[in-house]
Amino acid sequence: MRKLTMLVAVLALAIIPAAGAVAQSGEGQVTVVHGVPDLLVDVYVNGDLTIEDFEYGDVAGPLTLPAGSYDLEVYPADADPASSDPALAGSTDLPAGAYATIAAYLQEGGAPTLGVFVENNSNTDAGNARVTARHLADFGAVDVLANDGAVFEGVTNGLGGDADVPADTYNIKITAAGDANTVAFDADLPLAEGTNTIAYAIGSVAGGSFQVVTQTITGLQSAPGGVPTGTGGLSGTGTPAWLIAAMGLGLVALASGSALARREN
Repeated sequence: MRKLTMLVAVLALAIIPAAGAVAQSGEGQVTVVHGVPDLLVDVYVNGDLTIEDFEYGDVAGPLTLPAGSYDLEVYPADADPASSDPALAGSTDLPAGAYATIAAYLQEGGAPTLGVFVENNSNTDAGNARVTARHLADFGAVDVLANDGAVFEGVTNGLGGDADVPADTYNIKITAAGDANTVAFDADLPLAEGTNTIAYAIGSVAGGSFQVVTQTITGLQSAPGGVPTGTGGLSGTGTPAWLIAAMGLGLVALASGSALARREN
């Protein structure tokens, strides 16, 4: 069986929390996105089985953890960690107040990689919502359209952006960059006031596994009364899949370092 072994350097998350109460709690939250097709896995955090039978397209979390350093190991489902190597392995520093998303996904060309993303939960103006798009699929550059108007253009794999817009329901399309007729995704997406709806494009268009996973951060109205939290599902499938809380800095921050090796077992 072919397995992938990835060694990821420590990913430092430089975060300025937007909610002082969270920063003082001594805890952070981590959500894990599974964007690698055809790989059923178990996820271990610091040696403990934390997520079992994790399927492609699933999002697990949030995991509320004390601030500190964490080792993340991903094994084929039901593998014995004592006698086998992980399919993916990495580590991350989680400062107090951090809300981070760790995503295993395909680069353009199909090679798996691991990324850590910090969510933008700065306050939104009255009447506004935020939408964030991230391109984590095996596909070329894309444009993201809302009601047929371009919101993000020429987004390449591993990158993305966010924008504040009036709260409403929008028709969202993901198309090949500069080619509105090549549509990979088309769905109506409600954007509520004081939320950040994050859409991850994952999988492979050519391989038939492409889909969009969405998450929603709530409580971003000016002077929010509580800790931002969120809910989400799988856009385009209608299958609710997860709950998430996320927090971070500025537009979209991506921190990742990896060395990738393939071998035959």
